[in-house]
Amino acid sequence: WDSLWVALGLLALGLLLAVAFHSFIELRQHRKSGGSGGLFARALPASSNDDASLSEPHSSTDELSTPVPPLGSAAGQSAEAEHWNGPTSFELAIEFECLGRMPEPTLEELRTLRRIGSKPVRCIEGPGFHQACLCIALAGRSGFLNLLELDEFSARCEEIAGSLELTITSAPLDASEVIHLARQAEERLLEIDAQVQFSLVTDRPPSLSAIEQAAQHAGLLAWGEGRFFMQEQGSDDVVFSVLPGDQGALLGFMMDLPRVQEPVEAWAAMVEAAKVFQQSLGGQLVDERNAVLDDKAFGYIAQQIQDRARVFVEAGLVPGDDLTKRIFT
Repeated sequence: WDSLWVALGLLALGLLLAVAFHSFIELRQHRKSGGSGGLFARALPASSNDDASLSEPHSSTDELSTPVPPLGSAAGQSAEAEHWNGPTSFELAIEFECLGRMPEPTLEELRTLRRIGSKPVRCIEGPGFHQACLCIALAGRSGFLNLLELDEFSARCEEIAGSLELTITSAPLDASEVIHLARQAEERLLEIDAQVQFSLVTDRPPSLSAIEQAAQHAGLLAWGEGRFFMQEQGSDDVVFSVLPGDQGALLGFMMDLPRVQEPVEAWAAMVEAAKVFQQSLGGQLVDERNAVLDDKAFGYIAQQIQDRARVFVEAGLVPGDDLTKRIFT
């Protein structure tokens, strides 16, 4: 009898293991087939030369004249991942999976991780009800993802997975490969970055009160010390800034393209404000080479800005969106 009970016990245990294994296989079949990256297959930046020199963000109007080709599609990136708004080609994703539906408190906990070092982090809920991932920016204006940030991100993801009883389904990270991709991403961001500016030059500097009156007439808010800005309606974001000029200019007008919604409209608003200053204070509107800007030149720059904004969108970075603003800080 003892042998019979042992045999029955082993049989029951085998059945339980078989059922558990079958359930696990069915769950895995919900994931997208192909590639070690799973549903959130990591998007890879277009190939570029790591030895290329890294320039500062664009800071003049004529630097937009050279078109920047759109970022190439990632190797292994599928239409399904795009449909579910997966990681951009400027992010590294670590994926999580759980048995059953991902609880909302678990997703909220994942969303609390917002930054590692200088790099923004965001949580994306997967197309499968049991999946999510944390994405860290490979690069930004502060530089590319370094080893310390990568190690901390990996450790935090492992800690979160353990505390929330999640499984990390991403392939193990290769630090040298990630740093290589991060350098490529930084090069690409530097290529598409754009801060557009021009200046107002006058023969005689007007009084500060005259400048303040012109700014008020243009609908701008004061920052103090001769600095003004236009605020985006319904938010605290800055559309463009007006600052004390340099190299003999009275005022400088600057728009940070990645950080504004509807860059063409923002550009038009900045030009209109600049014309108000010009009418009130006199002088001429010029570019960094001191060439006079007329309506035709402003229209040409507007087309350049529209083309550059399209490049951002094609790269998965919509101007003015939260992720784009956090990368271009």
